[in-house]
Amino acid sequence: MALCCDVVITRGQVASDMTETSNEGRGLVQMVVDPSSVTARWFVGLGVWGLVLALLNLMGMAHPGYRISWAGVLSMGRLNEAFEAHATAPAFVASDLVFIALCGGMVALGFRTIASEEGSVAGFFRSLVDNSTWRALGSAEGGMAHTVGAWCLLVGLLFYVIRGAMHTNWFDPGVYAVSAVLVAFGFALRALALSEAEA
Repeated sequence: MALCCDVVITRGQVASDMTETSNEGRGLVQMVVDPSSVTARWFVGLGVWGLVLALLNLMGMAHPGYRISWAGVLSMGRLNEAFEAHATAPAFVASDLVFIALCGGMVALGFRTIASEEGSVAGFFRSLVDNSTWRALGSAEGGMAHTVGAWCLLVGLLFYVIRGAMHTNWFDPGVYAVSAVLVAFGFALRALALSEAEA
């Protein structure tokens, strides 16, 4: 005996579901100017990180022997040298201002989207401290993948911060190679654990 079920899904339901979960059909400019919730959080994180690096660079503390030229770094040396010795490099150049504006714009766009959400900005800051990932550090209740992912995130972030503070070296490919792998594995294992929990 065959069962027959007819379900009618309206075009409005499909469209509303797509806007909540996907960026399909949106242009690149639209995705940047009006980011999704997840993209907005990435904008805030990357923007704040860039602003901290810019401030450290202006104070001469981003690298032990060099000042970073953001125009050189972002253009891979085509517009300018990426690094100049502290003794000969100017303390402030136009690319510093452009980089600060770019990072500040990312933070502003991210917070604009976050402010329009239900939990608002206060909920965003609360979620940085009180979330399932940090609780997984002491409990395997959410699964072993979640616990290992949380530890990878913590170790990766601590390695970057401690190494940067100890050696005044916040812009080092070697440090990024270690911390980025740990953080990436942390996010991947966290996503795996959360998808298994939803299934």
